[in-house]
Amino acid sequence: MDFMDISKMRITTRQFDSKSVEKEKIDKILEAGRWAPTAMDAQPQRILVLDKPEQLDKVRQFCTFGVRKEYREIDENCDQGDDEHNVFYYGAPLVFLVCWDRTVCWSHPESGESSGSVDATIVTTHMMLEAASLGLGTVWISYFDKDKARDLLDIPENFEILCMLYAGYAASDFKPNKKLSGRRFPVSHTCFDNTYDTPYISNYKDDYRDPRLE
Repeated sequence: MDFMDISKMRITTRQFDSKSVEKEKIDKILEAGRWAPTAMDAQPQRILVLDKPEQLDKVRQFCTFGVRKEYREIDENCDQGDDEHNVFYYGAPLVFLVCWDRTVCWSHPESGESSGSVDATIVTTHMMLEAASLGLGTVWISYFDKDKARDLLDIPENFEILCMLYAGYAASDFKPNKKLSGRRFPVSHTCFDNTYDTPYISNYKDDYRDPRLE
C-alpha cells in the first residue's frame, strides 16, 4: 500500500469494539515503532502494552476528569461518565503508553535540549500508521493525569511520559466526528517557499476534505 494511502485512511477513532487485537498485529505495530528513527539511534522509547482488564481499568481512572462542557459539545464520545465527569477512555481494548528514558536519549551539545520527546513522537507516529495499515482504529491521547498514571502503573522515575495510543477495531456504529476529522488546509496555508512571505504552491491534487465524512 502506498504511504499516502495509509496516511489518508488513518482516522481518529473514539469508539472501539470490545474485540481483542490479535498478537500478530500488536507485534507488527511494535516492530514499526522499533524501526522508527531516533537521534543517534539511541532508541529511548519505553512502551507499556496494556490489554488486561485490570490495567485498562487503571487507564480509565487516570483519564477521568471533572466535566468540561466544550469537550462534550465537540464530541459526544467524551461523555462516558456521569453528569460530573468526562471519561477519555472510549473502551479501547489495547493501549500503548509511550514513555522515553531520559538517561539514554541524545542531548544537544550546546543547548542541552533532550531529543527524547521527539524520538518518542516519531516512534508513536510509525505505530499509528502501521495500525491503520492493519485495519485498526487509533486515537492519540495527551489528556490524562500523568502523575496518577505513573503511580497506578509503577512507571520508573527516569521514564518521561509522552502520550498514549489507543488501538482496536472501530465499533460497528462508529462515525468519524465531522467537527474534528478529515479537514486539511491546502499546502500553501502551512508551507512556504524559501521565505515566510511566500506560500509554497504544490502541484499535488488539492483534496483536503475526507470523502468519508460527507
